[in-house]
Amino acid sequence: MASYDTGWEDELFQHPVGHTLHCGICLNVLKDPVSCRHNEHLFCRGCITIHLMNFQTCPSCMEPLTVESLRQAPRTATNLLSELKIRCQFFDRGCGQFVELGNLERHVTDCGFAPAVCSNEGCQLEVNKQDLLHHETSVCELRRVKCHNCNEIRQEMDTVKVNLAAMNEKLNEKLKGVGEQLDRNQENIKTEVVTKVEQVQEQLNKQEESNRQLKAVNIEMKRSLNEIMKHLERMTQQTSHEVQAEEMKKDIADGGMDRESKILIAGGFDGREILNLVEMFSLPNATWTPLKPMKEGRQGASSVVHNNQFFVMGGHGNSGEIKSIEKLSLNAVQVDQFITWENVLAKLPAPLHGHCSVVYNGRLIVIGGYDVSKLAHSDSITEISLVPPYTSKLLATMPQARYLHGVAMFGDKILILGGKLNGSSSTNLASVLLYDITKNKCKELAALPYPVSEMATVKWSDDSVIIAGGVDSNRQPLNKVLLYNIKTQKSPMLPDMKYKRKGCVAAVVRDTVIVMGGMGEKRKWLKSVECFRFDRDSWQELPEMRKARYLATAVVC
Repeated sequence: MASYDTGWEDELFQHPVGHTLHCGICLNVLKDPVSCRHNEHLFCRGCITIHLMNFQTCPSCMEPLTVESLRQAPRTATNLLSELKIRCQFFDRGCGQFVELGNLERHVTDCGFAPAVCSNEGCQLEVNKQDLLHHETSVCELRRVKCHNCNEIRQEMDTVKVNLAAMNEKLNEKLKGVGEQLDRNQENIKTEVVTKVEQVQEQLNKQEESNRQLKAVNIEMKRSLNEIMKHLERMTQQTSHEVQAEEMKKDIADGGMDRESKILIAGGFDGREILNLVEMFSLPNATWTPLKPMKEGRQGASSVVHNNQFFVMGGHGNSGEIKSIEKLSLNAVQVDQFITWENVLAKLPAPLHGHCSVVYNGRLIVIGGYDVSKLAHSDSITEISLVPPYTSKLLATMPQARYLHGVAMFGDKILILGGKLNGSSSTNLASVLLYDITKNKCKELAALPYPVSEMATVKWSDDSVIIAGGVDSNRQPLNKVLLYNIKTQKSPMLPDMKYKRKGCVAAVVRDTVIVMGGMGEKRKWLKSVECFRFDRDSWQELPEMRKARYLATAVVC
């Protein structure tokens, strides 16, 4: 995966740097500056390149923009930047110089405080470049030292060799006598061992005959037992089938097995385009089936199931963020592959992506997200009517604006977890909020064990939610999985997934947690699927989706 540098931190410079020389994305002093085509908004090359991987517009003026259409920053800006005095990167090693930014690379190459490694064999100590020669020749304990008494040492070595030869001759004589004694002892021991071996062999032969007789009896007993078991199985088989049939009838009557639960996944980004494609997964059959595509491609949308209909809201489309909502009717027994999507007259209060949605008493509640109309993350919790007159109302605001977070519904309370912090492209939140719909208040709960965003979040039980994958504050995908309990506010870790995933989605079918898609290591767009069951305590792979999907949305119906 390519590495992209963000801007210089302000505290590195000798004097404060003007606002015009700061990046519009990372807010640091510009590094390798470029600008948009028409309005010359300035960005670090690394920051705008990362932004344009997911969006095709300038973050400041929202005009169309690609990596290919970026322009070099104006000469005035680059000249001002090159004259700024910045602290040497080896300040912590002792260099106190401030050098012009344009000369920084040459200074770093020649700086006497740059790290250098001792070349003496076995040392490998790191010292400042200006101290290397003194260390290697005068200080290092492993340096080579010239011998000034070689002739005397040679004479002493010759004397030692003569003495060693004499001692070796005496030792050989003694060893010869000892060897003769050992040969005599060895012959006696060999005779005794042969006698013992013959006695043991005779006993083994007798034991082997007894074992053959016992084996024949054992085979006959097993044969008889197998015949008895087959007879019992034939007697109980018919009764077992009758019991199972009665249990299935009871489940159907109680509504527990009136239809098979299926997973629907819609939209996302496959590395080349924003998708409007929809797929359906059957866990018992382990098969993916394509459904009719949505009217618009959507990445970072949210979705709910209400009144036997699949609603998909907002997201980032091929022409930018969108406010529209569309729905797909669900068959009472199974999803019909020929039913088309319909537009809903209700709309989101603003063009959003990376938001979350739930349904409460027939009303849609939208939480957070990135509001492109304000170029900022949203802190709003908004209620939208799905029936005429399609009104929307702000219910409450969260303590922190956030997007690419997770939610789960527990009765009349909404659990809100993690996400990206407003005003930063890389800072994640570990905070957990509990929004009480009836009291219209947010309450802080114990934080997650680590900051995270772009994770899959799915309700597991009446008091627990599973958080799978996501991205850490260094923008690296995770394969961590944890179980957050809203009563104890504790977060025990579950076994890691097989793949690191950010921007993935999850669903629960009966006792199985299923995680789908996302982006893995080295910017690999994933269509892989894996599942977890607590009785197995490990993740297992399932059949892949038909398309890779990053920041898709999914429901169980």
